[in-house]
Amino acid sequence: MQGFTTTLGCRSKQTGFTLVEVLVALAIVSVALAAFVRLSSQSIQSQQLLEQAQWAWLAADNSAAELALGKVPELGMHQFSCPQDSYEFICRVLVRESGGDLRAVTVQVYADVHSEHRLASLTTLVLPHSFP
Repeated sequence: MQGFTTTLGCRSKQTGFTLVEVLVALAIVSVALAAFVRLSSQSIQSQQLLEQAQWAWLAADNSAAELALGKVPELGMHQFSCPQDSYEFICRVLVRESGGDLRAVTVQVYADVHSEHRLASLTTLVLPHSFP
């Protein structure tokens, strides 16, 4: 029995990771990735809302310019389609007396006919007659 050695009572060196360590590491990585995906999703949604608001502002500005250069509608509330890019906005125009020869025109832009959430609003003063 002289050439036979036993490792009984001796602890061997551990190499690699245990299953528990690997599972804990995977759990940490998965939580971090889930947080990153959520943040990316919120960022994309915010960017889309900002883009929609910019197009709505352009729709309001274009509608106000068209009214200033053309025939101003009668006093009161008017509604018409004012599409921009791929958005089918609805413009609601309120025309009021402003004193003198001017009328106050407020253009409000909504996402659709039934929407109550205003995306953009612009008020300007215009002459009530059209230019030749």
